[in-house]
Amino acid sequence: MARYTPRTIEFADTAPVRFEATEVVMSSAAEVWDVLCDHARWPEWMGSLKRVTPTSDATGVGSTREVVLSGGLAFQEEFIAWDEPERWAFTALEGPPVASGLVERVTLRPAEGGTEVTYRMAIEPRRGCSPLVRLARRGVERNLGQALRRLDATVAARRP
Repeated sequence: MARYTPRTIEFADTAPVRFEATEVVMSSAAEVWDVLCDHARWPEWMGSLKRVTPTSDATGVGSTREVVLSGGLAFQEEFIAWDEPERWAFTALEGPPVASGLVERVTLRPAEGGTEVTYRMAIEPRRGCSPLVRLARRGVERNLGQALRRLDATVAARRP
C-alpha cells in the first residue's frame, strides 16, 4: 500500500480525473442514507468490494474505514463530509500505488419518485499512471452505474 495525500471535499470538483454516475433511486434520501452508512453491507450493492470495515468507533467526519476490493487491493479511508442525508465523502489515506490522491463523494437530491444519487470518484494519478487511470474510465463509470442500480434494489429490499 502507498500513502496518499489526504484531500478536502473540494478535490471532488478539481481533481485531474473524475468518474461519475447518477441514478434515481426510488426511495427517500433517508432510506438511501441508511444503506450508505451500513458499511459492512456495501459489498451487497457495490459489486467490486469484498469487505468494508469501520476502523474507528465514531461516525461522521473524521471516522475511518478499510475497504478491500474483490481482487484484494485495500484502501484506508477517512470521512471528510457527512451532511445527513445530502452529502457524504471520504479521502483515501492509503491504497494501491496508482494514485496520490482520491476523494469519493455521494450526493443525494430529491427527484420525482425518489432520490437522485450521484457517485463521483476523483483521482490524482501518480506520475506515469495517468494513461492507465484514464483508460479505466468506461469500466469504472459502468461499474458505478451498476452499483447505483443495485443500491436501488438494496434499499427497496430493506423496507419493512
